[in-house]
Amino acid sequence: MEESDFISYAGDYRVHDSTIGKILDNGQELVITLHGMEGESLTLYLRDVLTINMHKAEGMMLYAISEYKYPAPYRKFIFANWKDNDDAFLEVIAKDFLLEPELTMPVEG
Repeated sequence: MEESDFISYAGDYRVHDSTIGKILDNGQELVITLHGMEGESLTLYLRDVLTINMHKAEGMMLYAISEYKYPAPYRKFIFANWKDNDDAFLEVIAKDFLLEPELTMPVEG
């Protein structure tokens, strides 16, 4: 994969240093529970999944989730393992990415 295929990081700051808790695949949607560094639980929904490529992904600490170019309407997400010497990985091609709860910024008044 070429560096020029990189689009952006997916999710927000809470994804960085989070750990994959559980991965559920219902055939159409991948539901991933993340445990953040501040103790929060996050749920990531990858909808209309085309392919899943993973090895020992549950328990993997994430450096980031990166989106790479892929033919529309699909999107390619690579979950970067924080530990370089660990063989755990997760790559998903899906149409949609949703992280909950959404990050809300306080309204200044």
